[in-house]
Amino acid sequence: MLLDSTEGLTAIVDDRVDATARSERAAADRFPIGSPMKHAALTRMKHAELAARNQAGGFWVAAADPDVAVHALTGRMALDGLHRVAALTDGAARLVTAFELLDWHELLTVLDTDGLGEIIRRTRAAEASDPHGIRWPRNKVSDDATIAYAQQVDDVTPAGGGR
Repeated sequence: MLLDSTEGLTAIVDDRVDATARSERAAADRFPIGSPMKHAALTRMKHAELAARNQAGGFWVAAADPDVAVHALTGRMALDGLHRVAALTDGAARLVTAFELLDWHELLTVLDTDGLGEIIRRTRAAEASDPHGIRWPRNKVSDDATIAYAQQVDDVTPAGGGR
């Protein structure tokens, strides 16, 4: 979640999954996507992650148990001074978090100037340029990429130009 306000830019990233199975993840990152070694390492990693799912000190998945929604990251922010907000899945955030091709400010600029589709296009291009995960180690070639974006509009003119 990105919150751009008069106070500055705040990025809220839930990395609790990444905090689990660290040694297994590091082992999986050593192998190319699609290799038998990668498959075996990912299996070990997924078993370690599953042991931490919906557990204290682990990460929370509401799809597995809707009652765990109480563990979601939450907060409050006044709307006064809020200019832009973006919510991104981890796949859509890859340009910043995994590939380091943009920073959060640059990502917001692309959203403003070129739209959501450009972030997805750039993400897919980066993934395609490294299909075996050698440059950017990861579990799979591409990940789902979804973005919700809103920006403050100071003056809204109704359709038809009237007021």
